Amino acid sequence: EACVLHGLKRRAAGFLRSNKIAALFMKVGKSFPLAEELCKKVQDLEQLIENARNQIQGIPENVRKVPKLPNLSPQAIKHLWIRTALFEKVLDKIVHYLVENSSKYYEKEALLMDPVDGPILASLLVGPCALEYTKMKTADHFWTDPSADELVQRHRIHSSHCRQDSPTKRPAL
Repeated sequence: EACVLHGLKRRAAGFLRSNKIAALFMKVGKSFPLAEELCKKVQDLEQLIENARNQIQGIPENVRKVPKLPNLSPQAIKHLWIRTALFEKVLDKIVHYLVENSSKYYEKEALLMDPVDGPILASLLVGPCALEYTKMKTADHFWTDPSADELVQRHRIHSSHCRQDSPTKRPAL
């Protein structure tokens, strides 16, 4: 996020000064369809979060149940735009678009204006965007993730069922 915001022109930040990345992505979304789709998704997510908060605030403390949405910290909500772009695998493409059109959005000394550093940053984001983020660690992941011993035990159980008909039986782990 700091790299994308480095050297950003004041008018590129738009009217949403509290969230410059949101303003930038919305501005880019006017001329880049992938950014426009991202804006719609993030705005929907923000609306869901806001609705969930409003519902929780209207319910008395002793009647509250665990909400379906995770309890997001202000820091997580602050980075919602970058995280969603990463999860949707479009962050690299948006940054590449910003590099190609950097004179429109950035000052001369900005990182993305640099003819070497800008494209390198966009290229480096291809790797993280290629990953599949299916399960995020939660605060209680130490209680829910199986230990190494349990994983080995599961492997032994599974291996014994699969290898009973095998003529060359290897020793168990």
